[in-house]
Amino acid sequence: MTFRPTRLILLALLWTAAAFSQGAYVIRMTVEPSSIPPDGNGKAIVEVSLSEGYHVTAPGDGLFSVVPDSVPGVVFSAPKYPEGVPDKFGKVYKGIVRVEIPLKVLPDASPGERIISAMVTIQQCGETNGVCYPPEDIRTEATLTISGPGEIAAAGQNSEKKDIAARVADALEKGSWTALLLVFLGGLLTSFTPCVYPMIPITMAVIGAQAAGGRRWSGFILSLFYVFGISLTFASLGMIAAKTGSLFGSFMNHPVVTIFIAALFLAMGLSMLGAFTIQMPPSVASKLRGKKKRGFLGAFLTGIVSGLIVSPCISPLLVVILAWVAKKGSLLMGFGLLFSFAWGLGVLFILIGTFSGALKALPKSGLWMELIERGFGILLVTLAVFFVKPVLSPFVYACLWAVYLVVLGTFLGAFTPTEKSDPPRNKILKAAAVLLVLTGAIVLYSAMTGRAGRTVAVSDSGRTTALSRGPEWLDSEDAAFAVSAAMSMPILVDFAADWCAACHELDEKTWPDATVLAALKSYVPLRLDMTRNTEAVKALQKKYRIVGMPTVIALSADGKELGRFTGFKPPAETVKFLEAHVR
Repeated sequence: MTFRPTRLILLALLWTAAAFSQGAYVIRMTVEPSSIPPDGNGKAIVEVSLSEGYHVTAPGDGLFSVVPDSVPGVVFSAPKYPEGVPDKFGKVYKGIVRVEIPLKVLPDASPGERIISAMVTIQQCGETNGVCYPPEDIRTEATLTISGPGEIAAAGQNSEKKDIAARVADALEKGSWTALLLVFLGGLLTSFTPCVYPMIPITMAVIGAQAAGGRRWSGFILSLFYVFGISLTFASLGMIAAKTGSLFGSFMNHPVVTIFIAALFLAMGLSMLGAFTIQMPPSVASKLRGKKKRGFLGAFLTGIVSGLIVSPCISPLLVVILAWVAKKGSLLMGFGLLFSFAWGLGVLFILIGTFSGALKALPKSGLWMELIERGFGILLVTLAVFFVKPVLSPFVYACLWAVYLVVLGTFLGAFTPTEKSDPPRNKILKAAAVLLVLTGAIVLYSAMTGRAGRTVAVSDSGRTTALSRGPEWLDSEDAAFAVSAAMSMPILVDFAADWCAACHELDEKTWPDATVLAALKSYVPLRLDMTRNTEAVKALQKKYRIVGMPTVIALSADGKELGRFTGFKPPAETVKFLEAHVR
């Protein structure tokens, strides 16, 4: 492969051009201290970070105010605004505006989490063009823990776990490069979430196969190239999402992309199972000059594709990064942050790849090596079946699984006769193969009789979506607000997408939970499908300030935001969120 520096120069020019965007502001709220006992005092802090060349006029001279919402068990004092800088139109604020709201927890307040929220009214004015833009009302929020007896230390520990996104935001606003380290740690924590699991068999299969016959450190070096490919894709997608307004991870939703990646993994898996041999064209192979170079290139290219797999993973930390990049326009820093996040995410795969490479690089081979290679091949073919789920109907997808299980069982020897003299491992393998065939038959029967354990929702557009057992979601904003107004109930909006792994995790673990369903009885449940990047989806994204999936927002009957969370939440935390926003 010929290195062409002109391509990098053109790419850099495109990134530089994209960085010239409108001035924007970032609003963030924190509570100090984050855990307060009954009859204790604290303060809520609202920080508004303005872009250079813009200002807002101080209260009394313009449209800027911070008004806290009422919270059970908490009393707020009047907000304390900073002293403004004199201007021809009055006093104005520039840079970071810090408004403090003193608060007191009542003596009889019950322990638990409270969502502290405030409405920020802001009118931004440009200093170069002399234009003042229409005022906006933005709601911001933070979490306060009211500690009970013996709970202060535990609450402090919880706040430490939850404050990594807030610490990153602080570091970003201060221009501190420690944000890169915090983001790296955040990526490391994200690597242990379920949405990253599909990448594990890819790492084992690709690195293990490439490192065969290599040196001791071959697996480790190949893993570095593999993670570098993941990081490059992850950071690039993040920049595109932040600059174009597309949802992070939505690049995977096109059926052509999904089918291509599934076909790629299917081909790799079948090759490792011995169906055929994948070889590079002789002309390309001669240019690469050597097995080691081919291995590095293969690991890097596979890492680029694998980055697409994990791109739908979203977390509060990632929301902070993307929102900051989109509003500040610092493309270079944003790329570095997402690159660092991806390398934190890749530590796990470096360890797995090194281990796989060490196994494959052992000098002795035999039956165990063949079994490992076959296992890698089966993992890749299974992953290919998982990948085509978004482009198939539930019925066809279930039938595909049934056929795959029957074929896999047959391949493993379900119908191969066994002899008494066969070793025990052959008999165990045959029993497992027969069980796979029977499981495939059961799946096919369930699909044919409509007993696959899923409910089917059909939207107004005629699109059918397979949902796990859970609340009966409405799919129309108008219908949800009509029910909300009639019953005086808040609305819970679940913004979900087919390509979002954490959305499926919510469907499987959180929404069907009995305690969550009980708490949801106080809400009108609304699910909005954000899978396709249509004009309607873009409008919803702009209206509700959606950065990534999943995003769950609690709305009052008149459409005011009561609170939100992003990423996966277990049932216990979701119940706390739901109970905190019921008036």
